[in-house]
Amino acid sequence: MPGLAGFVTKNPDRAAAERLLAKMMRVQLHQPSWSWSSLSVPEQGIYVGWVNSPSTGANPLTAQVGQLTLVFCGENFVPATAGHSRPDGRKAVLSSLEADPEGFVRTLNGWFAGLLIDQRKREVVLFNDRYGMHRVYYCRTPESFFFASEAKSLLAVRPETRSLDPESVGHFLGFGTVFANRTLFANVSLLPGASCWSIETPDAVNMRRYFEPGEWERQSPLSAEEFQASLSDTLRRVLPSYFVADTPVGLSLTGGLDTRMVMAGIPPDGQPRPCYTYGGVYRECFDIKIARKVAAACNLSHSVLPLGGEFFDNFLDYAERTVWLTDGCLDLTGSHEVYYSELARQYSPVRLTGNYGSEILRNVSTFKYQPVSAGVIGREVLPFLEAAREHYSAICTSHPVTFAAFSLIPWHLAGRRIAAESALVLRSPYLDNDLVSLVYRAPQAARETSQACLRAIRELHPRLARIPTDMGHGGDGWRVARTLTKTYRYVLFKGEWYYNLGMPDWLVRYERSLPLRLTEPLFLGTHKIEHYRLWFSGRLRGAIHDLFSGPHAMSRAYVDPVGVRGLIDDLEANRRNCVEDISRLGTLELVQRRFIQQAYD
Repeated sequence: MPGLAGFVTKNPDRAAAERLLAKMMRVQLHQPSWSWSSLSVPEQGIYVGWVNSPSTGANPLTAQVGQLTLVFCGENFVPATAGHSRPDGRKAVLSSLEADPEGFVRTLNGWFAGLLIDQRKREVVLFNDRYGMHRVYYCRTPESFFFASEAKSLLAVRPETRSLDPESVGHFLGFGTVFANRTLFANVSLLPGASCWSIETPDAVNMRRYFEPGEWERQSPLSAEEFQASLSDTLRRVLPSYFVADTPVGLSLTGGLDTRMVMAGIPPDGQPRPCYTYGGVYRECFDIKIARKVAAACNLSHSVLPLGGEFFDNFLDYAERTVWLTDGCLDLTGSHEVYYSELARQYSPVRLTGNYGSEILRNVSTFKYQPVSAGVIGREVLPFLEAAREHYSAICTSHPVTFAAFSLIPWHLAGRRIAAESALVLRSPYLDNDLVSLVYRAPQAARETSQACLRAIRELHPRLARIPTDMGHGGDGWRVARTLTKTYRYVLFKGEWYYNLGMPDWLVRYERSLPLRLTEPLFLGTHKIEHYRLWFSGRLRGAIHDLFSGPHAMSRAYVDPVGVRGLIDDLEANRRNCVEDISRLGTLELVQRRFIQQAYD
């Protein structure tokens, strides 16, 4: 989603400041139809710019309320009350500002960032949503405080940030992500979620937060029945607002529970809404087969977005764009997100998804320590790898919903969301404030199974409840038949995982043997659409070789050149599972080329 950038400075040179702002904004224009606008308040040293996107409506929201000037990027979701039409979320932002200029941010519900200029107090307030989903990067100098929705805006104007932070490299090599509000770049940090920072001068910043997760953690628990009733009621109340937009909202469907729950709350207004599912290259997966039935049950059309040959033919271009667009938050194995999102944009500029439902409602986490092989990285990096693991262990001690909503999702899962938002507006109701607040009150057992979700679907949309999920949950029919279906699909799921990302090194060597080649068609593509281990050693082998054959790829401070040469040899000879090593080291190589070595002038 289009963002903002700017700074508060002591430098009185307005012309120089506006040239600097223009440089920050130009790197955020990712679509031909995007433009940017700006606001300067020289007497306070404030310069802010924002990206305009015509296909997503009047974004950002800029308004003058008395002596307050607001720049607001993002969305605010307000459910309708009984007997009233659905409120306009953007108008609600202004109403909240007028009613309570000091505390209006706390009333907002969505993913957003903004700037409030108070001419009376001669200060500027920089804020973001309570989870930190809309990223705001910042850096400081003695005379200026810089901020931006994209890190590249800061690198464009601050040369001292154009190097990798060693501790963050340790995060990335251990987990595939950077966390704890750090970034890959030296002297660049992330604004924590729920920030409301008052900036009087660059060296006078009040770094307060308007919300702490402890407020939700201290709520009284509910019984199983009380939680079930509240879950259905909350979904019924909040879901319809996520279907509202100036153009029909595109519905990204899978065969799982999370998109099913979203569809269970679809408004019964009969409006056309395009539904689509991402398709792979091997076969029609369960997601497609089941999503087609879900769309039909809601009387909506359904399309399949295929992964075409142009993705493989131009893989390095997509990989480089992915790294650039996400500020290095998404590695090579997420390169298909940009490809699919550009296809999805043809159906609608807004995509409603079931992302984050499993993390919020059912304790699912992919945030794990899975380090690259020790032999391919330099010895000086190893201490940072161990420090990253210790830091992560401390984060894991938090409340499980706090960990999911305030760490796992905004840090570990940020890359795929940012990649999608480079082409369209992404929405998910699973970080709705009312829903997340409710889940804190759930009995522990309710988040360990799918029963509460299945029952909610049945209560909201009985027709959808009759369709089994991709893993065989729910549906009608005999219990024995349902159990057999679940077992069969689970075996396919695990078989596909082991054949792709999870294949042990000893088995990789026999992959091209007849027994394995005969079993491959049984499960490949049944559940997953991306198979990077197979692609890296097959269709993308040449691209990977080209990526690591650059003049500097073997001389980076964080790699062992002998180990990396051995890694490429192992990939080409099919001797071991190299996907994590290739993806993370390849991503850092692209970060070096695009962010560190690039001339921004």
